[in-house]
Amino acid sequence: MSPFSLPNHAAGRCLWVVALNEWRLLARTPAYAGLLAGCAVLLLVAAWLGGQKQERERERQRAYQALVRHQWETQPDRHPHRVAHYGTFAFKPPGLLAAIDPGVDGYAGRSIYLEAHRQNSANFAEAGELSAVARLGELSLAFVLHVVLPLVAVLFGHRALVGEREAGRSRLLLTQGVPEVALALGKLLGVGLALLPFLLLAGVVAGGVTFRSGAWSGETAMRLAGLAGIVTVHVMAWAAVGVWVSSWSRTVAQATGAALGLWLLGMVILPRAAAVWAERRHPLPDKSAFQAAVAADTRALGDSHDPNDPHFAEFRRATLARYGVARVEDLPVNYAGIVMARGEQLSAETFARHFARLAESMEKQAAAIEAWGVVSPYLAVRALSAAAAGTDLRSQLHFQRAAEAYRYRFVQALNDLHRDEIRFTNDKDQKVSAARWLGIPDFHYQPVNAGEAWAGTGTAWALLGLWLVGPVLGLCRPRFASP
Repeated sequence: MSPFSLPNHAAGRCLWVVALNEWRLLARTPAYAGLLAGCAVLLLVAAWLGGQKQERERERQRAYQALVRHQWETQPDRHPHRVAHYGTFAFKPPGLLAAIDPGVDGYAGRSIYLEAHRQNSANFAEAGELSAVARLGELSLAFVLHVVLPLVAVLFGHRALVGEREAGRSRLLLTQGVPEVALALGKLLGVGLALLPFLLLAGVVAGGVTFRSGAWSGETAMRLAGLAGIVTVHVMAWAAVGVWVSSWSRTVAQATGAALGLWLLGMVILPRAAAVWAERRHPLPDKSAFQAAVAADTRALGDSHDPNDPHFAEFRRATLARYGVARVEDLPVNYAGIVMARGEQLSAETFARHFARLAESMEKQAAAIEAWGVVSPYLAVRALSAAAAGTDLRSQLHFQRAAEAYRYRFVQALNDLHRDEIRFTNDKDQKVSAARWLGIPDFHYQPVNAGEAWAGTGTAWALLGLWLVGPVLGLCRPRFASP
């Protein structure tokens, strides 16, 4: 006897019976095993590719860091200002979950050349090394989790109710006492049970690639847990969209077209439209224009290399007055080192102002794109996923600020050597022992922690939750299309 033939069941009991039957129906279809196997292959291949890519990046960074340090330590005795211009590099290690979601890391660059009087941008982005074909897209775990699994959810859910109608079973179920809401929500729950193996497999693979990368810690566990929640809610949101579409479709063919159309709109069309709109709404200067603006504003404040510059003429008078002498030659320290330090301070402050405005525009762009999560949950998911992985815009800006702070400290340390250990007379022909800059440490980047990574993501979480709650509420008032 079919469970649906039992009269007078409570709504909750009916819901579970519907869910279990929907799960069995989906699990017994030949396509189910094929889809699960196909997703398993995609997940494993993406995990292997992502793991190999990040391991290569870590190995390259370790090799380059060792080389840069060796070159720094093997410099001969030099003038400190020459050492400041010789410079060094700052490297951004891959994000904690970069093997899962590479985010902006492959496009923004992971190394910055640090030198006196100049703030450089991150270079050597991997995207610059890729062929035109490769730029069409790369297979990553994020792609499988955020694009492929939602497609599976839509395929499972889109015929849940309309299939019952076309088979003539929906009217029979309703006349036997199965509440309409219990039937709709039970179908969604059954789709969720059918998706559970896909989600568990994704979790095992993501955890495995993270553990294998050597980045496993309490911090990564927290980030993985957050990512698991993001993926689960997103997949179930698309499952709910599929079942909701099924509730008002007249035929399976109509439901298939509508569900796939919504998925294509949300995954492909709207994200690209959002990016174009945000770029036009909050345009960014190109690299050359940004650098030219910084240089122009710095020169307007004062040119440390020009002895007749008004700012530095006044600075010289103030310095002489502070030390109580009449000539720079009478100062107890090297005036040229003082001037270099002042010039570095002015250029750093100018760059900080321009970079703050640039970062604000970039964050506005990101927020504008994220706001389109109202019409495409994928945009909210992409922002949350990159934040969890440590590969989002915030992490990149944090790295560039940290690198600039380190650059300023090491250049000013060399300016202090210039001030204290080089005589003003015959300045350029003097040198300092190489042992004096051996004590300057390398740059070591400390990424933002999980709490900082999640800060400010409330809007994205709310939009993602809305995409789950909205279709579910729609199913609570189902309006099944008439035959």
